[in-house]
Amino acid sequence: AESTVIMASGMCASVVLFMALVPAGGHLVTTTDCYRKTRIFIETFLPKMGITTTVIDPADVGALESALEQHNVSLFFTESPTNPFLRCVDIKLVSELCHKKGTLLCIDGTFATPLNQKALALGADLILHSLTKYMGGHHDVLGGCISGSIKVVSQIRTLHHVLGGTLNPNAAYLFIRGMKTLHLRVQQQNSTGMRMAKLLEAH
Repeated sequence: AESTVIMASGMCASVVLFMALVPAGGHLVTTTDCYRKTRIFIETFLPKMGITTTVIDPADVGALESALEQHNVSLFFTESPTNPFLRCVDIKLVSELCHKKGTLLCIDGTFATPLNQKALALGADLILHSLTKYMGGHHDVLGGCISGSIKVVSQIRTLHHVLGGTLNPNAAYLFIRGMKTLHLRVQQQNSTGMRMAKLLEAH
């Protein structure tokens, strides 16, 4: 990515993302599989800013096309893999659909980590991570980040600086520590997951 902004939590990153990129009176598209607190913010707080939302199934490309046709959509935000059902979105396809209509695509790639999924390379404009999970890796630090082009991330960073939610220095140090073992931890988790899948498939 050209630029990354790091914040005090994954939810902080999500909230700043929506407020920076979806204007008052604008329209957002998201999916049914969504972190609960993110859904609460979308359903409870965005309407107070006149922002409307279309919620679609992660696999329903037709519903996305319909929403893009019917509304002036500023942002399509989806997890991939999703929480909690681990469903994957065709990032390349939905990015093409969004960009035809001038809509930004942000993928929450927390579950995949940057090692298992390269959302930006597949066409996403932004990638969001809750650093609290795999990046930290030791259950002792909270954080979130958004990566993408300098132009778009600069919009997010400007609002972030106004709202606060800055990562503290000790947390930054703990994330540097966690990143040093990220590849080893994810490699082992992938291996264990595959072994479990094969075991269950055989029964």
